Amino acid sequence: MTTAKNARPILGHGKENFGLLANGSSGEWEVAIDESTSGTERWYAQIEGPTVSFYFEIPSVDVVGKFLRFLNPRPKATKISPNDSEERHNSLVIGKDKKSPIILLKDDEYPDRFFLVVGPTDNPIVRFTISGRNVRKLADALRQVQEDLEDEE
Repeated sequence: MTTAKNARPILGHGKENFGLLANGSSGEWEVAIDESTSGTERWYAQIEGPTVSFYFEIPSVDVVGKFLRFLNPRPKATKISPNDSEERHNSLVIGKDKKSPIILLKDDEYPDRFFLVVGPTDNPIVRFTISGRNVRKLADALRQVQEDLEDEE
């Protein structure tokens, strides 16, 4: 599903240009990953749902796979490796900005409910709920993005 890269300036980032690297959509959810085509190597994620739109820098495209694994239910018997300490604590940092982190939290009450939090978890700027069918649709869109990224390798 990769499309031709159309270089476009991103506001607030000087003369750097960005192009579409990977995208996916399912139902009312769309996910796109942009990469820098000039200047410093950088990536941005755009997540659009039925009532929300987020656009933020990510540390690497590896975040897509982590995000997808985090949304998918894990069997209780599965052991998590020591490298996945964030996932073990039911949170996953997906944004690069340390001052206003973008964090995905797993609800401890309902297995199909997650929160996309902007800012520190103890004092968030925004806390958006994703649950039920929306989790499945977002995961489907992320799966398509992951396939695009694998095709790029």
